[in-house]
Amino acid sequence: MKKFFIFVFHAIFLAGFSISAVPVSASEPIKIGILGPFTGSLAFNASEMRKGMELALDGVNSKGGLFGRQVELVFGDTEAKPDKGLAAVKKLVTRDNVLVVGGGYASSVNIATSEFCHYEGCPNVVAIAISPTITARGYDFVFRTSPNSPQFLEGVNEWLEKIKRPKTVAFFMENSDYGRDGQKIWEAQCKKLGAKVLGSFYFEIGSSDFTAPISKLKDLKPDVVFSIASTTEAALIQRQAKELNFVSQWIGVGGQFTEAFFEMTGPVSEYAMGSSLEPTKAMKDPITAAFVNAYKAKFPESRPGIFSSQGYDNLMVIVDAIKRAGEPTGNLVADRKKIRDALKVTDIRLSQGLIQFDETGQVFTVFPSPVQVQLDENCKPDTQIIFPPERAASEYQVPKPWAERRCK
Repeated sequence: MKKFFIFVFHAIFLAGFSISAVPVSASEPIKIGILGPFTGSLAFNASEMRKGMELALDGVNSKGGLFGRQVELVFGDTEAKPDKGLAAVKKLVTRDNVLVVGGGYASSVNIATSEFCHYEGCPNVVAIAISPTITARGYDFVFRTSPNSPQFLEGVNEWLEKIKRPKTVAFFMENSDYGRDGQKIWEAQCKKLGAKVLGSFYFEIGSSDFTAPISKLKDLKPDVVFSIASTTEAALIQRQAKELNFVSQWIGVGGQFTEAFFEMTGPVSEYAMGSSLEPTKAMKDPITAAFVNAYKAKFPESRPGIFSSQGYDNLMVIVDAIKRAGEPTGNLVADRKKIRDALKVTDIRLSQGLIQFDETGQVFTVFPSPVQVQLDENCKPDTQIIFPPERAASEYQVPKPWAERRCK
C-alpha cells in the first residue's frame, strides 16, 4: 500500500511538472494591463486615452493578434489617487499576470506605480503622466512614450524668450507632482528672462471654486499666468477668470485643450496657450493623418486629440515590443525581461512621430509645439501652432479685454 501511494505521488508530481512545462495554449490571450483614472474628475481624459488604445487593439486583433493569439487589455482604475493606483497595479501584475503595464495618467500616481512595476520586474510603459521623476530614477523596467514636462515646455520657453519676453509672471498650479515640477521648470526660465514672480497659488484636484486666487491674480496684474491643470479645472479657471474680468496671457500644457475643454469653455478659452501634440495639426505626416482618419471612422462623434493619440501610440509600442521579444512562454519572469529588453531598442513611427527611448526609458524623439487657442468665423475654438515660424499655422494674438472680444 505504501508503494502505491508513493507511485501515485510521483505520478501526480510528474503530471503537474509536465503540465507546467507545456507551452501556453494558442487560445490563451496575451494580456496587457492598462492603468488610468477611469472614474473621477479625470475620467474623460482617461476615456480618450482608452479610445486610442481600442483603435490600436482593433488593428492588431483584426490581423490575427500576436502569434495567432488575441491581445486582451485588462484595465485598472487609479481614480487619480496613488493608493488606488498601487492597489490597481498590484492586481494587474500579481493576480492578472499581465505581461506589461501601459497607460497611466497623473504623475503622482505613476511615480508610485512605476516604482512597483520596476521592483516586480514588470515592464511599465507610461502613456501620459509627464513628471520627470518617473523616468529620472533610472528604473530598468520603466519607459514613457510621452515627452516629460521639460520636453513639453521647451518650445513654450523658447517662445517666451524670443517673442513674449514677460516682465512679471504668476503661478496657478495643481497641487501635485505634475504642477510643482512644471513650476520649477518655468521658474528657472523666468529667472533666465529676468521676469519677476508676483505670486504662486495652488489648488487640489477636483476643486471647483477658484474665485479667491483669481481675484488675487487680478490685483497683481501679471503679464503671464502659468497654470498646470487637468481639463475640468482648467475650463473652470478660464470661465471664472471671465466672470471676474481678469485678463492675462494664460499658459498651460496641451492636456488642457481637449474636446471636453472646448465644450466647457467655448470662446472663453480664446488666447489660452500651451504646448501640444495635437494630431490634427500634424496632418502633413502620413502616419499621423492615417491615425486621425481611422479614429474619426471608429469614433465619428469624438475629436482625435492628444490623449487619444498618446493612448494609441502607447499600446502600439507595447505590442511592437512583445512581437519583437517573441511569443510568451508562460514564464512571466523571463517573458517580462525579454519585453523589457525589446522596449529598450524601440524604433517605430507612430502618430506622435518617431518613438525611441534614451538610457532612462524616456522618449526623446517627440517634439511638442507651442499653440494658442484661436476662434474661427463661427466663434469655435481650436488650437493653432504659433511657433517656431517654420511650423506656425497662425500668428500669436495678444489677449484683448473681455469687453472688446468679438465672441462673447
